[in-house]
Amino acid sequence: MLTDETAVVTGAATGIGQAIAERLANEGAHVVVVDVADGSETVERIEAAGGSAEYREGDVTDEAAMRDVFQDIDTDILVNNAAYYAPLVTDKKRFDEIDEEEWDTVMAVNAKGPFLAAKHALPDLAGGGRIVNISSSVVTMGVPGFLHYVASKGAVLSMTRAMAAEVGDVDVRVNAVMPGYTWSEASQQAGEAYLEDYVEKQALDRVVEPEDIAGVVAFLAGPDSGAMTGQAINADPGLSYY
Repeated sequence: MLTDETAVVTGAATGIGQAIAERLANEGAHVVVVDVADGSETVERIEAAGGSAEYREGDVTDEAAMRDVFQDIDTDILVNNAAYYAPLVTDKKRFDEIDEEEWDTVMAVNAKGPFLAAKHALPDLAGGGRIVNISSSVVTMGVPGFLHYVASKGAVLSMTRAMAAEVGDVDVRVNAVMPGYTWSEASQQAGEAYLEDYVEKQALDRVVEPEDIAGVVAFLAGPDSGAMTGQAINADPGLSYY
């Protein structure tokens, strides 16, 4: 249980982030929903279930915004979930067709965002805090069509390992979850045929729901993973082995 702890979840207005926020609240944490989109629905869902939450607007690519988010929060858990993904899955293109602006946007949200959030959460996390970064199993497979997304999530994986090595001396654990194709609002834009193709390739014949990812995050955020840091857990029903 995470009773009396505060968990900050970025990109928690919808999708996987919303499911993570709800699960951590159900475990007893006070959840701070951080998103550029309106996170009031997530807060309402948590409170309706008897949990505690608040929403703070924050752009993970803006250092001043991240400083403001964390300046008066006593953070115990940080989940770096915010990502730029939905427009990419519906408009796949070869890497030489990606323009510089799109590359920079993906890298800013997906790689710079976790760095900035962790940087400004760290003072409070020292002494037993946990960081859970959301990477992706695509980094192990070389999925074509969105090289910038794959590269950004590879950066998250590498950042997880390097960060864990740097903050272990202040008793902060840093781990990552690598979801496969998860049936969230963003993925649904690609259509069911796309989903079916992924399910056929998996070892388990089942669809991954946001709640599945939330369960792995809750494990890494909780006491049962106390001996783990610098690790990455695949959550993709055997789509990849790593």
